[in-house]
Amino acid sequence: MHIHWAKFWRLPQTYLLLVGLGLGCAVLWGLAGNRWLTFLGGAVIAGAMVGSWALGFRRNPSVASDSNLLNAEAFGYQMEPLGQRVPGSGQKTWRQVEAWAAESQQFAARIAERDPLLQMELLEALHTVVDLARQVADGLAVINQIETSTYRQLAQQRLTASRDRLQATHAQLQQLQDQVALSSLEAEASQAPLPQSLQILISANKLILEDPPPP
Repeated sequence: MHIHWAKFWRLPQTYLLLVGLGLGCAVLWGLAGNRWLTFLGGAVIAGAMVGSWALGFRRNPSVASDSNLLNAEAFGYQMEPLGQRVPGSGQKTWRQVEAWAAESQQFAARIAERDPLLQMELLEALHTVVDLARQVADGLAVINQIETSTYRQLAQQRLTASRDRLQATHAQLQQLQDQVALSSLEAEASQAPLPQSLQILISANKLILEDPPPP
């Protein structure tokens, strides 16, 4: 059983549930007394309620094999393991990168809804987004393990380049989304530049991805 734990812990309802259970158990123990049977019963009830709530976040098995990154759940399935590689010291950077990636996916999905002919370019762009995020996650995971200043600087440069390129991709996809939305209001507007803009974006991303690692 695969639970979407990131989503489980992200929702405020989860914390309200835990607080409510804590208060409920405290009242139960206060009324029934500090007996082992009371503790056991309260723990069983609390565990059952948390387990029932968590089951609502089970992953659809088909998502794991879904390569359509225009599907938000499939995209999230690709992104989630990357964050697990990032140490605590890199979480602030990773949260920003994760936000850029998620919003980029949303922009791409909206563009595809309005112009399905761009789907292939958008999928390719999103694959480069995931790969850039992977480079950032890997960089954050290893940068503190590099002791030589020269190699540490090279690793930092690589990390910064991937992060900045992802930020630029986010901005470009947002601009393209707005362009498509505006074009839909103008009957005579031409969307001819869009495929070319996407190819330029993809090429720029691949240039960073294909940059050889430090020797």
